[in-house]
Amino acid sequence: MPRYQILVEYAGSNFRGWQVQKKGKTVQGLIQEKISRLLKEKIIIYGAGRLDSGVHAKEQSAHFDYNIEIKKKDRFLQSINHFLRNENITILNLKKRDKNFHARFSAKMRIYNYIIINRLGQPTLEKK
Repeated sequence: MPRYQILVEYAGSNFRGWQVQKKGKTVQGLIQEKISRLLKEKIIIYGAGRLDSGVHAKEQSAHFDYNIEIKKKDRFLQSINHFLRNENITILNLKKRDKNFHARFSAKMRIYNYIIINRLGQPTLEKK
């Protein structure tokens, strides 16, 4: 069974975070729903980490397994992004990986940017 890595970009303002929850819309839940519909099979997405409500992401890694090889990468990306475009989520890339790959445990680096609004209303950028 092929494993696929996706790189995800999203504005998290309208989500209750990454991870599926019983109540509220989540990024993981929405991507799983749209990919499952597109591939006509229940798909579970595994993310590199969990992000809180309102957090945005650039190139967040996630992976899923699918019984059939996805041969037309560009067509898959175009189709899934069509379904996600109104949700401020974009799948930037799709890569076929071996079974040992895991979005969370195979990560070599994570970069977080924190934007802090000071009392004067001027944003400052802090990198960690």
